[in-house]
Amino acid sequence: MSAGARLRAPVFRGSGSAFARRAKTTGTTAFLALAAVYVLVPIYWLVVASSKNQSQLFSTQTFLPPAHLSWASNFKGLFTFQNGDFRWWLLNSFIYSLLTATLAAVVSTLCGYGLAKYRFRGRRVIFVLVVGSLMVPATALVVPLFLLEHFMGLTDTYQGVILPLLVYPFGVYFMSIFSADAVPDGLLDSCRVDGAGELRTLWQISRPLLMPGIVTLFLLSFIGTWNNYFLPLVLLGTESRFPLTVGLSAWVSSISSVGAQPIYPEIILGSLVSVLPMLVLFPFLQRYVARGLSFGAMTGE
Repeated sequence: MSAGARLRAPVFRGSGSAFARRAKTTGTTAFLALAAVYVLVPIYWLVVASSKNQSQLFSTQTFLPPAHLSWASNFKGLFTFQNGDFRWWLLNSFIYSLLTATLAAVVSTLCGYGLAKYRFRGRRVIFVLVVGSLMVPATALVVPLFLLEHFMGLTDTYQGVILPLLVYPFGVYFMSIFSADAVPDGLLDSCRVDGAGELRTLWQISRPLLMPGIVTLFLLSFIGTWNNYFLPLVLLGTESRFPLTVGLSAWVSSISSVGAQPIYPEIILGSLVSVLPMLVLFPFLQRYVARGLSFGAMTGE
């Protein structure tokens, strides 16, 4: 009996381990499926609803397309309503996001690289201040920022929106951690021994190694700026300078006004257009983002 029990025990443990792995895989798959549904259903609804006109929105099934698609007329109304303000909002969002993401990536990379690879007096204090600034809510800085920009004459300007977003504490912290792992100190010492200057070393040696982190930071900054609402709302007063977030919000607010023209199809289609750049941009940069976020988590990196 004892010998048989000893022979059967490994089989029981093995089957239990296999069952636990299958249960874990099934649970993970189910969770990911629910997450995918949670993300994709609103996008699907935007696509379907944007193909309906005013009457079809309230007379057809919510998740079923109409018999006759109205995309052409909806697009025409979207880009011609209120003298075509949507075109300026779309252009403004690209200007704000591209300039901010590019410059913020450069500034954060230089600051993070300097904190990670150079030793100087006050380095620890600066790093603590950068990390501490991550805990300050962005909304707490809006009023002081508005007063400062009003004093400098930067309110209701493009640079007034872009300049505050160039200071990206998370980007500095992220690039300091990334640079510490991605660029070996021995490689920098070899470049210095060979007579290479610091700028040449940064551009020719460190930059290719930092590229996954830079692209990741660019994408995060681009998305954050594209979705930014409160700062442009406070700083901008001219509708032609609004980004999409503020412009579409103004359209939504105008619906409740007495005598206002109902523009539900235009708002829904505008919301769909506002998310398309994210859906197009991310697949092209996914390879860099995955490398950037996972770098350092692997054994030996």
